[in-house]
Amino acid sequence: MHASAGEKHVSGAERIVTSDKIDMTVQDLVARARKKATAPDQIVVKVESLGNTSLRSLAALDVLSLPANDWNAGRTHASRVLQRRGIAKQAIEKAIHYLDKGPAPSGHSMRGAMIMDARSGERLEPDQERGVRVSRFDWSEDALKRIDHCLTVLGLKHVRTREALCLATKVAYGPGLLAELCWSDDPDYVAGYVASLDTGYMRFPALKRSGSPKGGRVFFIDRSKLDMASLIRYLETEAVMITDVGMCGSVLDREVL
Repeated sequence: MHASAGEKHVSGAERIVTSDKIDMTVQDLVARARKKATAPDQIVVKVESLGNTSLRSLAALDVLSLPANDWNAGRTHASRVLQRRGIAKQAIEKAIHYLDKGPAPSGHSMRGAMIMDARSGERLEPDQERGVRVSRFDWSEDALKRIDHCLTVLGLKHVRTREALCLATKVAYGPGLLAELCWSDDPDYVAGYVASLDTGYMRFPALKRSGSPKGGRVFFIDRSKLDMASLIRYLETEAVMITDVGMCGSVLDREVL
């Protein structure tokens, strides 16, 4: 589902379901788009069959909730985590700059993500207005129940966290992917995260100023291991189901940063 108001992206979501649940799922996705603070003037729902496509099963990244209620402190800590993952400071600074001003050349947020060289900060995605949109991922029914319980214990009941974790898990397994940095373009939602196979899903309560309509996601890659066609094919078309749940915890000791 993709909802927009004029040129502005308002809402997006997707599910992988059996055919008997299509009608109910479409209704849920449309209702979700209509509940947004900005009323969409267009809601497009696409239903496609995966046919004989095999579903790749993945275990969700571990979840760590980190104390950083101030967006400035959050960015400082997130930068440290990314640097420990091997991302150059200049690349991190460029990524934050793009997310702050609007990553598309037009100054808007993108439907997809930036792909960035982890050393130089050079942007490599083929279409810098659209970005690369991650698709075809969801939770299995059992894993969904377990992650909902896990996140509820941490006080993270918002559906955004569950969906972001699902997406971040798929991304983390991408060929050549080192880490992801993300915060929402929703003016009222200031939380964000850093994610990778090594660090897990590290959530910060604040990574941007309240009221800012700018945001998005950046995938940092190891260019020496990059096959752009394989990476985009994996992100956009390979079907993934999250069937297992990792550790969930709250980090109070900032030394981990």
